[in-house]
Amino acid sequence: MLKVSILTIGDEILIGQIINTNAAWISQKCLQTGATVTEHRVVGDNENSIIVAIDELFKNSDALLITGGLGPTSDDLTKPTLTKYFNDTLIFDNNVLEWVKGFFAKRGIKEISERNKNLAYVPSKCKPLKNDLGTAPGLLFNEQGRIIVAMPGVPKEMKFIMNTYVLPLLKDKIINQNLNVHSFKLIQTCGIPESILADKLADIENQLNGLNLAYLPSFKGVRLRLEAKNLSIEEAEQKINEVSKLIYSKIGEYIYGEGDISLSETIGKMLSVKKQTVAVAESCTGGLLGGEFTKIPGSSNYFIGGVIAYSNEVKTEILGVKQQTLENFGAVSEQTAVEMAENVRKIFNSTFGLSITGIAGPTGGTPSKPVGTVWIGISTPDRTFAKHFQFAGDRDIIRERSVAEALTMLYFNIKGFDK
Repeated sequence: MLKVSILTIGDEILIGQIINTNAAWISQKCLQTGATVTEHRVVGDNENSIIVAIDELFKNSDALLITGGLGPTSDDLTKPTLTKYFNDTLIFDNNVLEWVKGFFAKRGIKEISERNKNLAYVPSKCKPLKNDLGTAPGLLFNEQGRIIVAMPGVPKEMKFIMNTYVLPLLKDKIINQNLNVHSFKLIQTCGIPESILADKLADIENQLNGLNLAYLPSFKGVRLRLEAKNLSIEEAEQKINEVSKLIYSKIGEYIYGEGDISLSETIGKMLSVKKQTVAVAESCTGGLLGGEFTKIPGSSNYFIGGVIAYSNEVKTEILGVKQQTLENFGAVSEQTAVEMAENVRKIFNSTFGLSITGIAGPTGGTPSKPVGTVWIGISTPDRTFAKHFQFAGDRDIIRERSVAEALTMLYFNIKGFDK
């Protein structure tokens, strides 16, 4: 198998000021090519620490992928440290200078500083990789068939270089050398707890044929990861497909997609195909549910809009919830959730109306309605109803789980399942 290690450079990562999302993204993409990731490491902006890490990781890897420290400031040490590590010298590359000038020219800047011109100095032993989304080029070193790639730490720039140069290079190495792969498939589920899911799949675990099956629960559902290690590309694909079919035969109604697709994205595709629409009325989630729809490009095709009805006045004056309903049953109740869902559907003339009203805490609970009490309503052309949930956790968790359950209810109603 092609072994990849990942090195992240930067004090801001080391001390926790910035979460290392780059390493997670790189790992996922490398695995999708069939490579196996053997180690992540983070070091600060210290030359000796960087050299030690490069030396240890590169000795045990076919590819070492580095992010961070390529900018024009004094604390960007990756380029000079790699130059020292390879006993190399910096040379001025006119192509890189033109790349940098072109980047600034697109922003109306004709003259660039000497500091930015210095980005055109690159180690003589590397191949510069054009960065269309920034000024610092990537640096590719090839040493006896093993590679080191240094990339900027800015996520969008790193992803551009990975997608444009690195991932195709890794894939070619695997294919050309006929290497075994580390392969996996993610199957996304909703509306079923991890324990019940495991019970339904218990007999399949005896038919994995050498594969690994992992359960990855979250507030949004349970992901199933089918994993094959050290098999040929063809054998891994065949075995994963065989087990995948067994899984679908057992729990197909709970599966909404594969790979990285989100439930809101799946819902959006279903609504678009059916030419249906949705509107939302939110209280305790304060716009999070609407945000799940609008973060998907093209969601204006099916997401009409919503009302954040945090106060009772907005519930009555904008959403049309009856004052008597609030007085008799309270803002957090089945009756209020039903009226919110039905009225928002009518206001926006949408196919579906979703509502969320609850007590996210940490205060506001009562013995009869403790913190975590949430009612989620859904209105369709045929019926309107609400479900009660009692969530545990802090305010953020309760709000996140509320959104996840609302999306799940909508998904099953679009499918025509009574869940």
